[in-house]
This record gives sequence, C-alpha cells and structure tokens, in this order.
Amino acid sequence: MRKNSKLKHRGRKQDPLAILHKGQKLAVDGDIDEALILLRRGISVAKEHRDKRAQSLIHSEIGFCYQEKGQGRRALREFARACDVWPDCSSSLLTLGTAYLDQGDLEKAGKYLAHALTVAEKEYRKGMYAKDSSNLLNACLLLSKASRELATKTLQFGLKKFPNHPLLKKELQAGRST
Repeated sequence: MRKNSKLKHRGRKQDPLAILHKGQKLAVDGDIDEALILLRRGISVAKEHRDKRAQSLIHSEIGFCYQEKGQGRRALREFARACDVWPDCSSSLLTLGTAYLDQGDLEKAGKYLAHALTVAEKEYRKGMYAKDSSNLLNACLLLSKASRELATKTLQFGLKKFPNHPLLKKELQAGRST
C-alpha cells in the first residue's frame, strides 16, 4: 500500500508557535513572501487551536512583514487584528501605537501607547515580565514622542518605577527644555 503524506500529516497536530518561528526565520532570511504564506497558515492553525496568544503574535509578525515590504496600511491592519484578538497585551498595543506614530497619527498613537503603558504596568506588577521591563519603558518613551501633553506625566511615572533609567531622564529633560 502506498503511503500518502497528506493522510500522515492530518493525524499530527500542528503547533502555531512553531509555524510562527519558521515564518520569522524566513522573514529574517529575506523571504518575506514565503513567510507570509506560512504565517497565514499559522493563523488558521492558531484559530483551530483557539490559541488567541498565538493568533495575536502571528498577526503582529504578518504586520512586520508588510512593513518590510513597504505596505504600511496592510501592516497597520494586521497590528490592529493582533490587538483585537488579544486586547490586553502590551506588545500588541505598543506595536499598533508605534505604527500610528510612524504614520503621523499622533492622536491614535497616543491612545494605544497610553493603553499599552497601563497594560505593561499591570503585567510588570503581576510579575509576568519581571525580568523584562522593556514594554513599560518603551511605552513611556514612545508616548513622549506621540504627545507632549502626556509626555511629562508618563516619563515621571516611568522614573518612579525605574528611577535611574538614563533614557527616561534624558527624554524628560528634553521635554522640559522645549
């Protein structure tokens, strides 16, 4: 009897995060189109598994691929999908806020970055990313670029959490001198 690889493949469950990692490797190696094909399949697998975290991460990676191709609007849609799937993820919110910042939409950038700051602070307090405070720090720094009105409050908040952080201090001093 002939072995059918399609039948053999159906019996195994695919791991959406493994697909994500393969897609990321393809993208890093410069094969964006192949990465997009694989990542779209990863979305389907993640939906089958009902893995919202994986769906969000894969949508973000698809967005990064579109950014590399110079397709900002498509990238923005993928970043928004990532937030829709997993709305309380500081990474997704930071990515979406940064995309709006890159497009010059300071109002929307400020909205998503402020939300990212709130979520990142909760994640940090819960110890979810106890060793990596980068989302909290990035939100503070990006918000200072999006909105000078929010900048001082945000940077002061960041300095309360990280009193000796040189970038936060530098950004706060720059904001005061303008």
